[in-house]
Amino acid sequence: MEFRLLGPVEVWHNGRQVALGGPKPRALLAALLLDAGRAVGVERLMEAIWQEKPPPTARGVLQTYVASLRRAFDGAGLPEIIVSHRVGYLAQIPPDTLDKDVFERLVDQGRQAARTGGHQEAAGLLRTALTLWRGPALGGTGDTGLRPEAVRLEELRLAVLEERIAADLAAGGVEGLIDELTQLVAVHPIRERLRRDLMVALYRAGRQADALTIYQQGRQALIEELGIDPGPDLRRTYEAILHSDPALLGAARTVAPRQLPSAPPDFTAREEELAALRDRLTRPNTTPVCVICGQGGIGKSALALRAGHELAHFYPDGQLHVELRGTTHTPATPAEILGRLLRELQPPGAQLPATVEERVNRYRTLLAGRRKLIVLDDAGSEAQVRPLLPSAPGCGVIVTSRNRLAGLDGAALIDLGVLPAEASVELLAQIAGHERVTVDLDAARHIVARCGGLPLALRIAGARLASRRQWSTRRLADRLADEQHRLDELAAGDQEVRASIALSYAMLPAAEKTALRRLGLLGLPSFPLWVAATALETGLRQAEQLLEHLVDASLLEEADVDAAGQVRYRLHDLIRLFATERAHAEEPVGELTATVCRVLGGWLWLIERLSQAVPTGAIPMRAAPGLARPVDDEATRPALADPHAWFRSEDETLIASVELAAAMELDELAIQLACAVSAAAFEGSQYIFDDPFAAWRRMNDAALTVARRMDNVPGEAALLAGLGHLYYARDSFAESRQYLGQALSLFRTTEDVRGEATTLAGLGEACREQGYLAESLHFLGQAGTLLHDLADTAALAHVKRLSGTVRLERGDYPAAWADLTASLELYQQVGNRRGAGLTLRSMSLYHRARDEYDKAAELCEQALEVFRPLGDRLMVAYCTRSLAKAWIRLGKHDQARQPLDEVLAIMRALQDRWGEACTLRTIGELDLAEGRLYQARSRLEESLRLWEALRVRPFQARTQRDLALVHRALGDDVTADAIWSEALETFRLHGCREYDELLKDKPY
Repeated sequence: MEFRLLGPVEVWHNGRQVALGGPKPRALLAALLLDAGRAVGVERLMEAIWQEKPPPTARGVLQTYVASLRRAFDGAGLPEIIVSHRVGYLAQIPPDTLDKDVFERLVDQGRQAARTGGHQEAAGLLRTALTLWRGPALGGTGDTGLRPEAVRLEELRLAVLEERIAADLAAGGVEGLIDELTQLVAVHPIRERLRRDLMVALYRAGRQADALTIYQQGRQALIEELGIDPGPDLRRTYEAILHSDPALLGAARTVAPRQLPSAPPDFTAREEELAALRDRLTRPNTTPVCVICGQGGIGKSALALRAGHELAHFYPDGQLHVELRGTTHTPATPAEILGRLLRELQPPGAQLPATVEERVNRYRTLLAGRRKLIVLDDAGSEAQVRPLLPSAPGCGVIVTSRNRLAGLDGAALIDLGVLPAEASVELLAQIAGHERVTVDLDAARHIVARCGGLPLALRIAGARLASRRQWSTRRLADRLADEQHRLDELAAGDQEVRASIALSYAMLPAAEKTALRRLGLLGLPSFPLWVAATALETGLRQAEQLLEHLVDASLLEEADVDAAGQVRYRLHDLIRLFATERAHAEEPVGELTATVCRVLGGWLWLIERLSQAVPTGAIPMRAAPGLARPVDDEATRPALADPHAWFRSEDETLIASVELAAAMELDELAIQLACAVSAAAFEGSQYIFDDPFAAWRRMNDAALTVARRMDNVPGEAALLAGLGHLYYARDSFAESRQYLGQALSLFRTTEDVRGEATTLAGLGEACREQGYLAESLHFLGQAGTLLHDLADTAALAHVKRLSGTVRLERGDYPAAWADLTASLELYQQVGNRRGAGLTLRSMSLYHRARDEYDKAAELCEQALEVFRPLGDRLMVAYCTRSLAKAWIRLGKHDQARQPLDEVLAIMRALQDRWGEACTLRTIGELDLAEGRLYQARSRLEESLRLWEALRVRPFQARTQRDLALVHRALGDDVTADAIWSEALETFRLHGCREYDELLKDKPY
């Protein structure tokens, strides 16, 4: 909270101004704040408001003003400020929250520094004090009884201004003072101290005649306005200038400059960067230059100052600190900075060279043979820095900049990144207090994550916690969770993340600003070059140039190089939020929508190309006409070269794109992109993404929400079908059939024949897995009829393969072989290698069921030759397990053991419970064949538990059949008979081929 009297009377809290009402309530508050912490009587308050003529109702009105102020403070979330007292009221405010008190404290410190000879420190303190003034004191209170106090404060301000100028002169400053003093003397022509100091400054700058003229003008003003001559101090200064008194030039400097500001006491981490600075800056007989670059608020200055103080002993001739103002609209010029540095380095009274070139030469001459450290803070460009670099060995330079300054020859670049998570928590704890943070470390980690490890953001978050003792870390974490207001929350006092980023943004050319806005709008976790080119409607080369400029300005970073060898870029979360704000503020809504449509249309086009180039073997989803947008061939080639690697690189980006489209109510884009990703990524290999089910669910949920909001029934149907496939992939077959059933109704309502056929095929597949074989054939038959009418060869091949596997389960071998043969021919006809591989594996299962184990092994090998080049780990694992099972039947036990162990590890890594259960059963069969009965029982029981959880009764029965053989071999006939009978009943109920086979040939 802040209470302000040095200017308009104001109260601020959480970055917002509190509404105080008209002049009289403000006068009341000002009177209380002028005596903060002490009771002020009612009579004094009435005098402050109405001077000597209060109305008869003054006491009642005064109470009304108090009540209104209290309501305003309470509404702003402030604690109790105005407290009732027996004689009146008092203002109860925390220390250092009233600008007048801070001003007076700084002035006292400045005066003390001046008394002890610390003129430079005194000037800095007094200058800081004066920055607290925002206009005439007690502004906005009208013509009240506070006017005498306002006049007193204004006189104090002028006196402090004079003291600050005197401290600057005593410290040897001249340049910059002359312009300031000239303006002040024009406004206050009869203030003799200001006129005297202007005369001294002019004299020290070699302008003796101008100094004497200023005296004559002042003498004339005093005579005209007051009828008096100048005072003795002004006359003595005139005489000294007239006679060129060397005493006016100041004492010669003999003390080495120690200009570095204090390093932050809570400086955290950066050990590696500090070590690099130490190594570079302590090399003998060199002129090391180190450039610390990074985004605003990353801690560049803190690191420079920490290193500077640590290495001060290595530079015994002093340390110079220069603020270059590179991120402002008025960056310091080399001439200005060299003038200041020369006044620090050369003897008092020495004339400054006129040209920049002459100043550079003098500066380098004065540094020759010396060991000084020069810290150049906030550099804007190489041109600003080059004239300030020493030429002879001995001196060291640290430059901080938001730009990389790659053009500085020989400079060591230290590119600062965000703080690691643990270091971020430590920094937060140092500022907010370790006890506050350790009470809820989880909330602290959320704060750190939402600050993105940016030290400025963490400092602000810590300061907010430190100043609000009633807040928990959880409360701040929850407030920061809202992206829309996160930048509002990250502001405390004069520190603000938004303002820090805005400085860098303001310095960008128009094209780079547009690029940053649109990339922020997309909100992608990372992105390749073609995305930027598409967003900006430009070529790859031009887009790359713009992105590199943003990288150099520390507003964008190179995230990594993906598996396809393409550079990926990333925006820091807080920069992304800022850029999104600017996009909505500066660009028309239509342009924002068009940008998103272009980029998401590019994703659709790429996924379509991948689906065409590498068919999955399933029925593909198709994007709506007109939504896909072609992208540059340079983006297409890496995706086609390794589709799985491409999907792994783009997983989070694709999810974020669907969520963005949904948020912008681009329902058709969200739906088609979700469906396209689902079909290409999951049908082909459901484990492309690191967390496939969460990824697919996020996309479908986002798209389904917007589809329903926009009443997009066809889209809703497609997404419900997608959820059905999701649950199928998760081996949740009942849920799969539920969603597919809902989708089927909607497809039929909208007369979408293709959608109906696709969903019927999905229902047939889900029913097959649970052993509902008759129902499966029913759905697959309907799907086949519709697809035949649609003349979709690849889709019909998919349905034929599924039908063949169901007929195989039922023991209808001729029909099964006919369907599988037809499927293979259709896949080969359309050149779908993956579909052909799936069918070859199904054919191997057919031959194994017919006890034709050599042929089964041969077809498994052929299927593996298809899946291995595709990089499809899942199907390679399934084929390997089938091959191992054929080997077991052939008695090649040693050959089967290691592959099965590897397959089990893969199934578990890919979270495929179905595949894990199958593999455990096969390993149990191998153990049984080798006489390892107890190991076989353990593996089969483990498999059985998985089948029970999956509610897949036929496969559960097949495992029970094997387990019955184990119990029989162990001599437990009772258990064996019970398990065998249960399995046989399951086979009978589901119409499985094993029922007839076991009745004909009971193995015991």
